[in-house]
Amino acid sequence: MMSAQLQQPSQNGTQPSTSGNSPSGANAPLGAIQSDLPDPEPLRNRAGYSKSPYVRAHSDSLVAWQLLDDHAVNRAKKENKLIFLSIGFLASHYCHLTRQESFSNPLVASLLNENFVPILIDREERPDIDNIYMSYNQSLSGSGGWPLNVFLTPELEPVFSGTYWAAPQSDVATENGGAEKPLDWLVVIKRVLTAWETEESRVRDEAKKMVVELSHISAEGTLNREEVEDLRAAPPSTQPDSTAEVVDYSGEVYGEVDLDQIETAYQRITTTFDPMYGGFGVKEKFLTPAKLSLLLRATRFPRVVRDVIGPNDCTYISEMGLHTLRRIVNGAVHDHIGGGFHRFSVTRDWSLPVFEKMLIDNALLLGLFLDGWLLSGGDMDGEFANVVTEVADYIISDRMLSPKGGFYTSEAADSYNRKGDTVKGNGAYYLWTRKEFDTVVGDEQESETAAAYWNVREHGNVDREYDPHDEFLNQNVLHFVKNSARLSKQLGISENEVKQRIESARAKLRSYREKERVQPEIDTKIVTSYNGMAIAALTRTGMALIHTGSETSERGQRYLEVAKNAAQFIKQELWDDKEKVLYRVYSDGRTDIEAFAEDYAFLIEGLIELYQGTAEESWLEWADELQTLQIKLFYDGLTPTPTMVNARCGAFYSTVLGAPYTLLRIKDAMDTSQPSINAVSVSNLFRLGGLLGDKKYTYLAKESVNAFGVEMLEHPNLFPGLLCAVIPWRLGGRHWISVGENSAVLKGFFRTPRASLFTLRYHNPEMTHSWLSTRDRRTSEFRAERGVYTPRAAGTGTTLDDHGFIQVDPHHPATQL
Repeated sequence: MMSAQLQQPSQNGTQPSTSGNSPSGANAPLGAIQSDLPDPEPLRNRAGYSKSPYVRAHSDSLVAWQLLDDHAVNRAKKENKLIFLSIGFLASHYCHLTRQESFSNPLVASLLNENFVPILIDREERPDIDNIYMSYNQSLSGSGGWPLNVFLTPELEPVFSGTYWAAPQSDVATENGGAEKPLDWLVVIKRVLTAWETEESRVRDEAKKMVVELSHISAEGTLNREEVEDLRAAPPSTQPDSTAEVVDYSGEVYGEVDLDQIETAYQRITTTFDPMYGGFGVKEKFLTPAKLSLLLRATRFPRVVRDVIGPNDCTYISEMGLHTLRRIVNGAVHDHIGGGFHRFSVTRDWSLPVFEKMLIDNALLLGLFLDGWLLSGGDMDGEFANVVTEVADYIISDRMLSPKGGFYTSEAADSYNRKGDTVKGNGAYYLWTRKEFDTVVGDEQESETAAAYWNVREHGNVDREYDPHDEFLNQNVLHFVKNSARLSKQLGISENEVKQRIESARAKLRSYREKERVQPEIDTKIVTSYNGMAIAALTRTGMALIHTGSETSERGQRYLEVAKNAAQFIKQELWDDKEKVLYRVYSDGRTDIEAFAEDYAFLIEGLIELYQGTAEESWLEWADELQTLQIKLFYDGLTPTPTMVNARCGAFYSTVLGAPYTLLRIKDAMDTSQPSINAVSVSNLFRLGGLLGDKKYTYLAKESVNAFGVEMLEHPNLFPGLLCAVIPWRLGGRHWISVGENSAVLKGFFRTPRASLFTLRYHNPEMTHSWLSTRDRRTSEFRAERGVYTPRAAGTGTTLDDHGFIQVDPHHPATQL
């Protein structure tokens, strides 16, 4: 969920940035105009000047694309033209389709070039811009998607928006008999243009009102304070006010959100659960990693929480999550041949995916499947074991991992079916006709078995309901419909023989696909936040495998090494240690885009995992440094009184104060396809607070949860990530200190599924002058003898024995969790 404060132009801040990439740094005021900038005549396509692969792909477009910078915005103001803003990403099928169908249309291009200032944005570079206008689009239609196309006033206020519009057409009838043309590009452009030319004053007034309405719609995270209406003018500077009042961080944060909200959230989530196919709802199915994570944790929460929820309910809730993971694995969102997962399914039964493959989805799913595997026993021949290694192998393959060590962003949905083709097809790399399938597999028995296993049919397996334009005619998307036991009975052969045939067919299909088909285009951007997700997931996976047994130890070491290399790449290429600036994007070199709050959050999370996995203090030191910066740049609590840009309620804004070209300052707390910024940030604060004995971090974590108290009380099911943070707020976390070599005991720590907060801190009694010993004032009280224990006052604590990692519930000391 997003909350916002209206951005006010600075009166005496820094001068506008001339960079089209930087959302911070220069912090250009929105309304600034440099009238002496020369305008190109006529408008020419500038997409080739961008470092974004998505934007550069439009460099040969008939539309004269501009970058979002002073040059383009000032031209719109000077010529009094609406801005046409299109936001998308390289992997998206509909972004590709729009570029192919509509932006290549001469009439569409002519209308946009002559009457608007067309600006193109990569949403993965500028999530701040995307969030603002997606919120607007959802307020109009109740839905979202990409490409997101928005018409704006020269002051960037939204006038009209939509996602995918049909290509220009003249002879397509509507459902009501053809009396009116469908809403295609020409219809939209002409209507918007007519409104601007004939009723500009009304259009401007409505746009201004909509910005105010958006600020109210997005007010979450600013409501839980006293004297809400006492909003004073923003300070002139775009930097936080240094006169902030002193806070007693040893005090408690009081709020109404409690453990009961977890129970309520589970009740509401259960009502939307699909017991047949897993997931939520009865239409398209999304991966919803944060929601699934909350379900999986139910049986591993502290006993106090389980008593509130009900022990039997906890088992059912956890099984909901496991059932959904099984359906995801069996479904077509899973690439059964090459590994990895697609974004979501357009069908209830997971049988037809949206074909783009994203790093973020696979990194988040890796963490889920790791928890599912560990919950199921954590044996290498157990449920989800193969999925965990398959997803991790995909992430570290050359499709996702750059030679320099960072992770790429995505693989495109569209590709050429065969070498020499001139037109890309949606999902072409993953589709099979029955004839091609049989030819590639070769062996008739193998083909028969594999076709029955993956539902490969003579006339294709895509329901016509989901293929109105015959895009998938006679094509098959592989998905599991019969297990080996059923096929064994059906075919009269052993189950082992069934498995051998399927694996043989899989190997042949993969070899053919890699040799004969053109692989989808890779978006080679390296994004800090996405890399942070991958670092965290690979580190956890690596450590779990290292502590599973000798056969998997080498594989786990490989995952851990890749995670460390990725973190080192981010530090070397996207972190300016001298200026203390973190950057968001590397694309043929570092871009000028400075990091957003999400980049700090996910990178810090990855670094904490690296420290706990490697005991290398440098990762924790960097995480601490980044956390201090994230608070300084994004935290809502640095001014002594509420203002129009700081509500002073706690929690993190997504952007820095005064970020250019942003109408609203947003707080993100509702988990969607990725965990929210505030959910991850709160977790980081609690963990760092425990690792470093830092009361300020712990206080800010509680304050951040409380900032969304009003919304969480009303709709707790929308905040699964923050709900997990209610537990350490109310019950405290579990923190362990390891002194000396304790691999036998720590095995349990690294093979424990995620539940409530617990951390692992390493202590070397001989390193009295290390950074960590200096940073943490408690160090002198820690024990010096070898072992793993949970600290108590004056050096006392509960020691773990060598039989395993026993987590003792402080509220029920005799209970093993």
